Amino acid sequence: MANYIERLKDKVKIKKFESNQPIGAWIFVVVLNMVGFAGYYYLKVNHIQLGS
Repeated sequence: MANYIERLKDKVKIKKFESNQPIGAWIFVVVLNMVGFAGYYYLKVNHIQLGS
């Protein structure tokens, strides 16, 4: 049981970013997600339904 808990902690642990990763790509992904959530809430507030 202790071994299972240790493996679970290793999987859940937040890893540090590597210094050679492109920060611009991460900024793009975060901004794109924020735009997506903002669009979702805009549609919800204005009672607009897409699809059937």
